[in-house]
Amino acid sequence: MNNWQIDLFSALHEKNSMQDVVDVALKAVQPLGFTFCTWKTRLAFPLAHRRSCVLGSSEDKVHQKNAAGGYDEAPITTHCSKTTVPAIWTGRHEGAIFEKDPALLEEFFGWGHKGGWAQSVMEGAGQFSMFLVDSAEIMPQSYLEREVGFHLEWITTAVHSAMSQLRRQHDVQLSLREKEILRWSGDGKTSDQIAQILNISASTVNFHIRNAMLKLDAPNKTAAVVRAIFLGLLH
Repeated sequence: MNNWQIDLFSALHEKNSMQDVVDVALKAVQPLGFTFCTWKTRLAFPLAHRRSCVLGSSEDKVHQKNAAGGYDEAPITTHCSKTTVPAIWTGRHEGAIFEKDPALLEEFFGWGHKGGWAQSVMEGAGQFSMFLVDSAEIMPQSYLEREVGFHLEWITTAVHSAMSQLRRQHDVQLSLREKEILRWSGDGKTSDQIAQILNISASTVNFHIRNAMLKLDAPNKTAAVVRAIFLGLLH
């Protein structure tokens, strides 16, 4: 194993939050010419409005749409849901991936995300995780396939290993009420609806949601739900 591989695994396994893992991965892919990276898990646990946990290195339009489920059926995600063979795109209007949904990829490119690479890890029971990197620049296919493919497969493995370690060793403790409220939120219920179901006030519901968000280092209610599911806290 080379020094960069040892350094990457060491840096990742020192982190104690999912976003920290993504931030370390970004530093690893930037020298290879990539501007953005995203980690996405398709959750097997049923949710009314969201099936994926998404963390990215930037809060741009692509990340926002991805986090909202807008790319759940996109060609890249669909490819990664079926095979661990890497998906590759150059950022030009060509190739098999672009042809599957030209309008969506046109939007993706137009928002400043060009050439890229993605690979998944299958976890069984309908769940998979994928690691995606892309650049603000068009990238030659030969570069993506032959020059950086080995590095990116290693980084994907390292990121998945770090996320799996967080899942096993996390120290997040949710109260029974927090879990109950997050489950109802995952089913699409509003705070007012949850308050009626549990016979408590909406302000109490929001209090528990805020506490759960803080414990899970989540930016919003939906992120709290999917991170709690990923960590196995709502099963």
